[in-house]
Amino acid sequence: MLHLAGELDADTAPGLRKDLAVLVAGSDGGMLVVDLSGITFCDVPGLYALLAIRQTLPLAGVEVMFTSASTVLRTAADRAGLTSYLALEDIL
Repeated sequence: MLHLAGELDADTAPGLRKDLAVLVAGSDGGMLVVDLSGITFCDVPGLYALLAIRQTLPLAGVEVMFTSASTVLRTAADRAGLTSYLALEDIL
């Protein structure tokens, strides 16, 4: 399980994508569970980073499941119309 905390924005999103690429490169596949409860701020680039993670990691054999989306993240995703694309509608 990966726990994300703090701000997910235009400044931090590229680092997250890079770190996950390194993690996946050394992986044999499987499931990555990402706990989003610690996200305190999220802008559109942050949302699109999550969307990219959700869409590209399965191409490398790693399924992604987001859990425990913070209220801040859920609100940002709702406003951007990305809740269903991020599969946050089932996360409470």
